[in-house]
Amino acid sequence: MGKDPPRLFISYRREDSVAWAGRLYDHLSGHFGADRVFMDIGQIAPGDDFVEVLEARINASDLVIALIGPAWLSAHNAQGRRLDQPDDFVRYELVEALKQGKRVIPVLVGGARMPDIKELPAALGPLARHQAQPLDDTRFQLDVDTLIRSIEQRPSLLGQFAQLMNSERLRKWRRYSVASAALLMAFLAWVQLFDALGIDTRIESYTMALGDLVASVPVSDRIVIVGFDEKSEARLGPFGPEWRREHARVIDRLVAAGARVIVFDIYFEKPSAGDGELIAAIGRARQSGTQVIVGVNRLLDGQPAALPGLAEVVRGWGLLCVGGRLGYASVAPIAVLKLAAPASATAEGAASDRVIGKFGAIGTLAVGGTTLAVDDQRRELTVVSDAGKTLWRGPLQPVRPPVERSGQARSDCPLLTAGDEVAETLIRLAPIEAWRAPARRLDYEQIAGPAATITGGQLAGQIVLVGDGRAGSDEFRVLRGVRSELRHGVELHADLVNNLLQGVHVRGLDPLPQGLLMVAMAAAGGWLRLFRPAMRPLQRRLLVAAGVLLYLALTILIYARYGLLFNTAYHLGAFLLTYWLLGRLAASGTAGGPAD
Repeated sequence: MGKDPPRLFISYRREDSVAWAGRLYDHLSGHFGADRVFMDIGQIAPGDDFVEVLEARINASDLVIALIGPAWLSAHNAQGRRLDQPDDFVRYELVEALKQGKRVIPVLVGGARMPDIKELPAALGPLARHQAQPLDDTRFQLDVDTLIRSIEQRPSLLGQFAQLMNSERLRKWRRYSVASAALLMAFLAWVQLFDALGIDTRIESYTMALGDLVASVPVSDRIVIVGFDEKSEARLGPFGPEWRREHARVIDRLVAAGARVIVFDIYFEKPSAGDGELIAAIGRARQSGTQVIVGVNRLLDGQPAALPGLAEVVRGWGLLCVGGRLGYASVAPIAVLKLAAPASATAEGAASDRVIGKFGAIGTLAVGGTTLAVDDQRRELTVVSDAGKTLWRGPLQPVRPPVERSGQARSDCPLLTAGDEVAETLIRLAPIEAWRAPARRLDYEQIAGPAATITGGQLAGQIVLVGDGRAGSDEFRVLRGVRSELRHGVELHADLVNNLLQGVHVRGLDPLPQGLLMVAMAAAGGWLRLFRPAMRPLQRRLLVAAGVLLYLALTILIYARYGLLFNTAYHLGAFLLTYWLLGRLAASGTAGGPAD
């Protein structure tokens, strides 16, 4: 709790400064409250003893304002100079205030000067040692504000900065330099984007958790998932190469139903008896105008490891990797560049000169993203559709295989190997119910089983993703909002396809606007610390908390609406560190207590 406002007593001579006194009373009572400011006009009732009232009022006051006008010192009556007469009320008020040890502020009005001690009666001599405050009609409001700051014993903004240059300035600036260096290092590290670790995205991806609670990503009605599950295994046996005849039947049925694109979240390497039927079915689909995309797991002699003859009929080979984690977010590769090793350590050349293969994710290929353009200067990849539309643009980064706790490299995705470059995106996940609703989820038995229910034209123009839907198989734990849930790989591929179709691209701001925002947040923290220095600590802390919450709310809404991620931790760090630093400097430069 802060202290109560001070009680003030205005002493003035009517013949000298009554107009100034009335104007000053109005301002002070408006700021401190009418019950905290005493002026004799209207506040001494008829019949009251002047001396008793004045003595009581002075005794109850914390501070006495002595208004001194041009005639204050020289005012006379028939007995001589008023200040020399013991029964003069102005003399009485000030002598009583000095005797009681009250704080007295001489206020000079009308161009008056501060009297010299030799010009005052002995009883009023100590008044000459009190610092005076001028009150000029041409800058009345400014002078009153200065007087109020003096009454409240708080410095002006200029005074606060001046205090930084007192005898302790070297110690203060040492502190300031340490904090500034910390901020500068954080800023420089952030501008470099921590390329080696992806820390900036890792930290800011947690904004997505709250953003997903505010607004879910819209779901395209062009996406359908076909999942094989335990019912299909009961009919066909364990999943494996022996299912390829069934895959051929599924392709024919999906083509008949009007599917525009069929994507297999499966790779075909080991030969089997049904390979010919599968390749023939893909060929028939191609002739009908339906594109078939299959997964690739690894390369052999720079080419996808796959069944002989498959390359001639499929639309493309796609990455199957999906379901990585970066902080809160789920991550999927958009494409990978397979690079040849440089001829020597000193002759690496541009990365594009060493590209031996470009592979888009199956989701990238599903939306027609077949052109993968590389900008060597910016280390950036652009995905362009067959129609010339830019589907995605983002940075390329070196592939860093995951490492076990034992220190051994783990091969979650054999196609991604050290030395390659990958373009990855954070996935905005749709509600899981969207991918498991009957309108968007079919199973093998509905497509090719004995009791198949699919009809001609049912999937006209659709993108169909075929993958594993068995419990405990090809599952990834993901976070959406505050919930943790398991999703199949084919469902994450559907999320990637949905993001690309809807133009949803989660990305951070460029370094320059991010840096400017951090500077702005630091300035806001400094302004808030200097704003109204006399504000009570609790009020200031509530204001700081409100500022932090407002910033977080804005970042979440901007993410939910535009997919932009701010570097929240750095911005808030600049805001709070600047606020704290100026608080400590202000506290060390005054006699007050610790800064809030």
